Amino acid sequence: MSTPLTKWAKKKLRVRSNKSRCYRVHHVNLYEHHVVDGYLNGFVNLMEHTCTCRKFQLDRLPCRHALAACNLRRSSCYDYCSRYYHKETLATAYAGSIYPVGPMQEWDVPDDVQSRVVLPPKGRKPSGRPPKKRRPSQGEEIVHRKCGRCGGL
Repeated sequence: MSTPLTKWAKKKLRVRSNKSRCYRVHHVNLYEHHVVDGYLNGFVNLMEHTCTCRKFQLDRLPCRHALAACNLRRSSCYDYCSRYYHKETLATAYAGSIYPVGPMQEWDVPDDVQSRVVLPPKGRKPSGRPPKKRRPSQGEEIVHRKCGRCGGL
């Protein structure tokens, strides 16, 4: 990896950065900026890693408004990314050994676990009005059915 971030985070930042290039940024103080994007203006606090659009807090990656503020300050956006997106964290997560479990016949499963019956979750009716019965198109043959109770059509 050529950057400090994972491929997924790098791609996400690239897309956001491309969109933020035309935003206007106004200084409020050293760490706070008002970013005008023409739709959903953002108020960014780089010290607290927050923005009024809430994507900065949700993803723990700089949003478009924060990236525009970073560009104005000429600071690295990587400093504002969560450590979870850094390549060192990814390498640490997969550093341990992963052993295969072997064939199912060799598994040692306790009797109380084997005796449990696991059923699928109960389905629920979808919300909203039930769909209407389809009307036959013009020229389409109508199939008549017999009533189960009275035997009529």
